[in-house]
Amino acid sequence: MKHVSTMIEMLSSAYVTGEQVAESLRSLGDCTVNVTHVAHDGAETDFISIEIPGQDESAPRLGIIGRLGGIGARPTVSGLVSDSDGAVVALASAAKMLDMARNGDRMPATVLIHTHICPRAGTRPNHPVPFMRSPFPMREMMSHEVSPRMDAILSIDTSRGNRLVNQRGVALTPVAMQGWLLPIPDMALDVMGWVSGELPVTLPLTTQDITPYENGLPHVNSIMQPTIATPAPVMGVALTAQTTVPGCATGATNAWDADVATRLCVEIAKLYGQRTLSFFNEAHWAQLQARYGSLAHLQTVGKPA
Repeated sequence: MKHVSTMIEMLSSAYVTGEQVAESLRSLGDCTVNVTHVAHDGAETDFISIEIPGQDESAPRLGIIGRLGGIGARPTVSGLVSDSDGAVVALASAAKMLDMARNGDRMPATVLIHTHICPRAGTRPNHPVPFMRSPFPMREMMSHEVSPRMDAILSIDTSRGNRLVNQRGVALTPVAMQGWLLPIPDMALDVMGWVSGELPVTLPLTTQDITPYENGLPHVNSIMQPTIATPAPVMGVALTAQTTVPGCATGATNAWDADVATRLCVEIAKLYGQRTLSFFNEAHWAQLQARYGSLAHLQTVGKPA
């Protein structure tokens, strides 16, 4: 909770930059933090990538992506927007892991955490409530947020702007991989129950939710967009609400829910690095490929309509 609160306060500024966030994380311990400022066509953001070394260099690397359009929608609204949750949780997870390492509990494996810092993102119409607009096209965003060194990915995103999960808290999505929707791992559901103290909640997905934004079809939100840019399995960590909340709404960030999501990410990172938790069943995956073939074309924009 301390790290969640710190990140909420730091990001609640019209002047915050990726470099300020990076300096804060570097001061916490052993990590590599890089900031890439991208600006064109009147938009800009700071992409931030954090590498936290683990005990076993040969162990699989978990990627944690804080997915969002922006942390603010200035000058339309002032303050931290609901859409900021992805960045808040990703950065708080990094801070917690660094804190753990400083106190003698290094992560079992290297963890890669990516997000972006954009205090002045736009908004776009959406039903039932408006969404935040990414500063750049989604494919360009993914080129910075997804790394080929990520062996599996948790994608964190505010998911309050729908009627699919009518409960406040955190929900897991099915795993998306190379155009397939795969089951949520049982152990991930166990961990959700452990960190929340409640029965696990899930966010349903459709096939079009894992296709690229460029095709113009409706998507639940951008939580699964990392899957268009990687062969690795991607599971969404969705922050939800009982009511539909616009991504551009301010005063909607809930530190308690962000804390649950942060602890979930940290625990999954531990278990994945220990090779205790797998995002998919390899034997079942081989059967799907042998029986039905590849669905990787769903990671592309497809044929013209």
